[in-house]
Order: sequence, then C-alpha cells, then structure tokens
Amino acid sequence: MHATSPLSAVPPVWQRVLPLTLLLALAYFPLFWQLGSFPVQQWDESRTALDALGMLVHHDWIVARYDGQPDLWNCKPPLWLWTLAGSIRGLGPSEVGLRLPAALSALATVGLVYLAAARWLRSRLAGLLAGLVLLTAPGYVSFHVARTADFDAFLTLWTTLGAFSWVAFLRSGRARWAWLTGGAFGLAILTKGIAGAMFGPGLLLAAWSTGSLHRLRRPAPWLAAGLALALAGCWYLVREAAAPGYLEAVWQYEVGGPAAHELEGNDGPFEFYLSLLANWQFALWLLSALLGVALGWWQPRGSAGWWLGRTLGVVSGSFLLVISLAQTKLVWYDAPVFPLLALLATSGIVAALRLLRQATNKPLTYGTQVAGVLMLAAFPYLNQVQYLRQLSKYRFDNHQLVYGHHLRQQWQQHPELWTYTLGTDGSFNDAPLYYQLAAHYQQGHTVTRLAAWQAAESRPGDVVAVCGQKATRAWQAAFQTEILVQSDSCRTLRLGARR
Repeated sequence: MHATSPLSAVPPVWQRVLPLTLLLALAYFPLFWQLGSFPVQQWDESRTALDALGMLVHHDWIVARYDGQPDLWNCKPPLWLWTLAGSIRGLGPSEVGLRLPAALSALATVGLVYLAAARWLRSRLAGLLAGLVLLTAPGYVSFHVARTADFDAFLTLWTTLGAFSWVAFLRSGRARWAWLTGGAFGLAILTKGIAGAMFGPGLLLAAWSTGSLHRLRRPAPWLAAGLALALAGCWYLVREAAAPGYLEAVWQYEVGGPAAHELEGNDGPFEFYLSLLANWQFALWLLSALLGVALGWWQPRGSAGWWLGRTLGVVSGSFLLVISLAQTKLVWYDAPVFPLLALLATSGIVAALRLLRQATNKPLTYGTQVAGVLMLAAFPYLNQVQYLRQLSKYRFDNHQLVYGHHLRQQWQQHPELWTYTLGTDGSFNDAPLYYQLAAHYQQGHTVTRLAAWQAAESRPGDVVAVCGQKATRAWQAAFQTEILVQSDSCRTLRLGARR
C-alpha cells in the first residue's frame, strides 16, 4: 500500500487479516441470519424451486418440468437449476437447502468486491468498506436476490467477476483476464440467458472511455466472447431438440417480449430504476458512488480512481440504460449493478478521505481507521438487520406459503400418515405445489392437491392438510372433521361423514 492511502500504512500480519475477518463475520446477519425461517416465496422462488426439484424427481437434467410438463414460462438456461438441484440432493428440499447457494453466491460476490477494492485502492480497509457497502445495499440484500433461491445472486456473481476481469484486461492487456471475462459472462448467460450479456455494450464503451480500444485488436477478447456465445448456443440447440418450442418461449418471455412489451403488468417509467436506487435500493451510498464516477474524469490519468470511475461508471450507466429502455421492469433486474456501485462508492469515499488527510496533515492510527470504516457502515448495517427482523414478523401472514412448516409438524406427530391431500384456497400459488413435490421426494408420501372449490371430491376417511380460513372452511363445511395437527393457521383434518 502507498503511504498516500487514507486508510493505512503497510500493516503487520494481524492487520492484514483483520479486515477480511471482520467482513466475513459481519456478513452473517445480512446473508445467513434466519435464512430458512421464511417459507418458499410465491411466484419466482417457488417456480424455480419446482423446476430444480423436478430435475431430481423426473431424472431429467435437460428439460425443467412444471407439474410434470416442460416448463416454457421459466425458460432460463440450466446452470442455476443444476446448482439448486445439487443443494437439494445434499441438504434436502428445505428452505435452507434452497437458499444456501444464493447466500454463498452473495458472499462470494462480497469477497470479489473486497479483493478488487483492496487491490485497486491499495488498502484492505478499503476492501472492508466496499464489502460493507454491498452488504448494506437494500436492493441487493433482499428477497429475490441474496435472500431467496432466485437466479439473480448467482447471475450477479458472474457478471461481477466478468466486469472486474475486464477492468484488469484493459489495464494490463494480459490475455488471461480476457479469457476470464469471457468465461464469467459465459456462466452468466448459462445462468439467466440474455440478462447475462447485458453488460456487453458497457464493456465496449469502457474500452473507448479509457483509450483502450487498441486492446480489442488482440484475438483473446474476441475468442473468449466467441467461446461464451458458442457454449450458450449449444445449450439452446440441445434444449430445443429435447422438447421443441423452447426457443419460441425464450423469445416470448426472455428476449423480444420483455424488451418490446410489458409482461404481466410489470411496467414502469424510464426513470424506474434510478428512482429505486435513489429512494431505497442504494440511497445511503448513491452520492458516494456518483462521486466515484466523477473522479474518473478528474483524477490523474492511470490512477485507480480514474480507472474505476471510467470503467465501472460506464458499465453501470449503460446497463441501467438498457434495462430502463426495456418495457418490462421488475425491481430486481438491476441486481448486477450493486457490486459495481459499491466499488465506485468506496472509491469516492477513499478519495474524499485522502483530501481530508492532506488538508489536516494528521496521521491516523490503525485503530482509528478501523473504527472510522465501521462507523461509516454502522447505520446502514443496523438498518439492514432491522429490515430483516421486521420481515420475520410477517413470514406466516400469507397462509398459502406455510404448508412446508405445517407438514414438518405433521410428519413429527403422525409419521404413519403417508397418503393425504393438500387443500388450498384455489389461488394461483406455486408454494403448495413445491411442498407437495418435496413431500413426495423427501418422505415418499403420496400427496394430492385440491382447491377449496373441489372439497366435495374428497371422501370420508381422507386426511387433508389445509392452511388459511378459506381452505379450512371449505372442508369443514363439506365434512365432519377431526383435527389431528394444528400449527399457526394450518390444520390436518381427518374427514368424517359428509354434511
């Protein structure tokens, strides 16, 4: 580290280890605390979980299936589903088994941000601060990204690795960084299709903004990009051959449809993502990130701030422009930008601290520097923990999500029950379907599913697990019932005579 760094001089061994140790310890609450306490969430998480579990149940690792049929709505490539299926096989189809891969992906991304900041800003304490900025970004540590089994934490890991590798390639010209960039974005595409390639325009613009277009005359970046696209193309051809209609679904739900039309009412104005960043997702760090971008055009050419501001600022801005122009908008589509913004915010803060130190000409002890970093992140960190704590109070409010918790109680109290029905309220919700398939996979149970309006199809002597008043009333109105198990809003009923 250089003596001009505001965050330290060359440290002894324990000081070199302390920042990363603190970061890993502080990552527990945002990423892992109460990870399995929430039931599988409606819509995307439960659908993704069904596809992954279906690969194990149907012994088909190519065609994801929904309720036994090829899933043409969730038509992402298979890398994330394979990862989830591996976790389910090892840990079971529990909420922790589903979400641990996403949490570990987020932790790995925090590690990448730490390493990039420590290397480029020449301070491990800058790495600590960058990791804490990412851990305290509400748009990143949230449902659908770091806290659930959706695609986006895994996608963000690969796009972050690719973007950072590209910066290293533009700076050094070494072919290995170009190949790592291509490999990372190849994995991103195999995770979430077209979303994995949306950094592409920004990568080219970054080469222009840094005067590094001559790097593109070398074969390595083009060969790496070609290999990534070839691998993705092979997947799409194999999947189409296995069950025709896949490519048409990809165009409808992943490419042309979302770009040209809003899907399922998920639209918004052009400034949708900018408003989210400013008002919620990155509100406490956004000014620092903008300062980091501005420094790219003010600091001396070739300095760390110059490189980070010009490369990551251009990549972030072009990515936000691309998703803002698309007609379909969802709050988690901007997830890949948060690690880049975290590094930009840290760059801005480090530059400000450097100027302050030069103005005061007062050296800071290492303990003071550590305390300063922790104080900067204290309020955002506590705010993030409080947000997760508040969520836990409402985790059982949606009665149609809590079948898994109730079935575990049922298995403990009545292990002899192997055949039963899940009685739902009839709303469209994949969570009961996931728990039905999980009971079959994990316990070998025979489980049927009926909506409230189908209650009369049951027979006296059947056992029905119901959650919520609507479902409970439907079966109690049709039959005399005996309660076998009760937990929260759920009951396991043995049906008697018809009413």
